[in-house]
Amino acid sequence: MSKYGFGSGGIELPKTSAPARPRPKVAVESVEKAVQAGSELGFVSREPLTRLKPGPKRTEPQDKVSIPGPKRIVDEFRNFCRTRNLTLWQGLEYLLEREQGRGK
Repeated sequence: MSKYGFGSGGIELPKTSAPARPRPKVAVESVEKAVQAGSELGFVSREPLTRLKPGPKRTEPQDKVSIPGPKRIVDEFRNFCRTRNLTLWQGLEYLLEREQGRGK
């Protein structure tokens, strides 16, 4: 027997005496009255008004880069981006543009 109590044969479940009865239908009036009473007590719906897709809308094709390197360099680059309020890809773009400007 394993430490979770399941041996090679499994466990014995109790027999059910009768199938579960279906729930009775609730009258629409009762639901409306309950919603009205809740509104009067200050309850508000937690359902979102509109469903938004997460993240910004992409304006061009996306790709990913994973660059392993010394932690001190990665930390320095992240700090560089953080102090300039740039995302990592914006920081990379910034450095590339600066480098391209020097070669001219």
